[in-house]
Amino acid sequence: MKRALLLVGLVALGALSAQPAWAAPTTQVVQGQILRLVSVADWDAAGSLLPGEPVQWDVAISADAPDPGTVTIGASATGDAELVVDASLCMQPWTASGCPGGASVLRSGWSIPRDGVEVALTRIADTETAHLRLSIALAAGEEGGSTDVLVHAAGAGESATIGGGGGLATTGMSPVVYGVFAGGAVLLVVGTLLVATRRRRRSRDAGDES
Repeated sequence: MKRALLLVGLVALGALSAQPAWAAPTTQVVQGQILRLVSVADWDAAGSLLPGEPVQWDVAISADAPDPGTVTIGASATGDAELVVDASLCMQPWTASGCPGGASVLRSGWSIPRDGVEVALTRIADTETAHLRLSIALAAGEEGGSTDVLVHAAGAGESATIGGGGGLATTGMSPVVYGVFAGGAVLLVVGTLLVATRRRRRSRDAGDES
């Protein structure tokens, strides 16, 4: 079977279970003057991405805006590996048993477009905190390649992304601060969710012989 290697930033991943991987989460923070994105995923427990074996990725989106408004949340992807995404929204922090009060399903079995165009998923008041949960798996029959996934947020004149490339760009605003907080360490990195598939060894060997 064809497998995939899941990477985030410079952190390599471990093994996947049949359920969304979640054992030793790593936290990444993108902080602007208004918007704040906090990404949590168990990258160390992930490794060989297979169809039907998703990796779980949580992103909390909040804003500290001077005036009432809204924050739009979306996702985009670029690459040649087809991914299947489930997206759910909780307006409270996720617990071990799920979303207190119930989650809203934003996408189910979604083959996320890989054209780099942001797809809006939801909109919240800037006084709220959205807890977005993505479950990402390799599509059945996928031949290989790589795909970068981004979560977007925009509101109060600011826009932010976390994932492949990461960042926050706003006219006249200060540069965004990237942070990875894990095991007490603080590293400056760009958060990247990269799903890279491996082709079969025999296919590579055949190519070497040709």
